Amino acid sequence: MYKEIKCARCGKIMEFIKRSPLQLGRDTGFFSDSQQWATGFLNCDIYFCNDCGEFHFFKHEDCPKEEKVKCKWCLNLVDPSYPHCPECGHKEGDNW
Repeated sequence: MYKEIKCARCGKIMEFIKRSPLQLGRDTGFFSDSQQWATGFLNCDIYFCNDCGEFHFFKHEDCPKEEKVKCKWCLNLVDPSYPHCPECGHKEGDNW
């Protein structure tokens, strides 16, 4: 769920960039286990501070499915508190 987060470095409000899976310390080479690439990921919300350039990563906490709305551009279900669609980036504000 989108939150207003202050930068730990400068204290300014950070901008929500997107939701993205991050790999959690697994080595994925060409000769590794074929199922290994699909495990060890954590969905994160990525925030950026426009003033000092700091990035912050937070574990994504999904809102209940019944509270989500459809993005008019990509038709993915979106938490209505996000400032823009985390999948396609479309900015619709409060009127998804």
